[in-house]
Amino acid sequence: MFLFTDFSKVLICGGYYKSGQISDTCEAIDLESTTTTCKDPPNFPATVNVAIGGIGFKENPIICSGFQNTFYSNRCYSLENNEWASFPSMNSARSFAAADQLQDGKLLVTGGLISDTAEMLTEEGWESKIPSLPFIINFHCMVTVNSTTVMVIGGNQNELISAKVFYFTFGDASWTEGPEMKHQRAYHSCGRIRKDINSQETSIIVAGGLNGSYPLTSVEILDEGSNKWQKGHALPLGIYLSQMVEDSNGGVVLIGGSSSSTVHLDTLYHLPHGGLDAVWTKMEQKLKIGRWQHTAFLVPDNSVECSEV
Repeated sequence: MFLFTDFSKVLICGGYYKSGQISDTCEAIDLESTTTTCKDPPNFPATVNVAIGGIGFKENPIICSGFQNTFYSNRCYSLENNEWASFPSMNSARSFAAADQLQDGKLLVTGGLISDTAEMLTEEGWESKIPSLPFIINFHCMVTVNSTTVMVIGGNQNELISAKVFYFTFGDASWTEGPEMKHQRAYHSCGRIRKDINSQETSIIVAGGLNGSYPLTSVEILDEGSNKWQKGHALPLGIYLSQMVEDSNGGVVLIGGSSSSTVHLDTLYHLPHGGLDAVWTKMEQKLKIGRWQHTAFLVPDNSVECSEV
């Protein structure tokens, strides 16, 4: 089991970017260097928002589903040799679904606008052998707990914003309920973070989102082995429809999104660890255009072209 990824580059594609317009543009950012500039990857083959992304078995970035050219889609594309190539389609068309990059190279996807189902990308293609969730779920997030278990967190569950959390352990036949968050939330982000500055233990972190009609600043952290969510250091402003990625030092980065004051955020906020003395700081790196409902995930260094200024 790896603790934190070795990747430092993040790929960002699509999303709303101004006046309700959906983008087909992509960009890349080096999270570990303020003096590195990354060349824009090619535009995605369609305008796209609320899609899912991850790394395939050939270590190529893959983006699937969401709204592509305003249509509800199951189509997938892989970034290969700096070109987007057709990739086997998902079994179900999904939007507002959630994905989790599993540690053996597989990609698990759950839910969607009218879905309670799950499917997984394997070396043989997309498989629908994972049992359905107990409800239709969307606007949620997913995270790896350990080498055998994933967690689905919050979102709209049967059309109600929820604080409920569910685990799935591979080899089991069902989803089991975990400890509820302190706050109901949807459109939030989640990931794994180092427990504190002196530890290599990991915790689950959830940040932002909406609770009804207003954006949340609240952050919650669930330590490994605990059954109770703890209050984390609040975000500097309420943020929703953002994307969270992990960094190589055990922190997390919140990318873009929307707030009550700024519809299209171009900011990156960094939290170095989950301890009580950890504080969110605005990074020097920022998006070329503010985005929300975009797709963002870590990619191998050879997937994007970056160089020192």
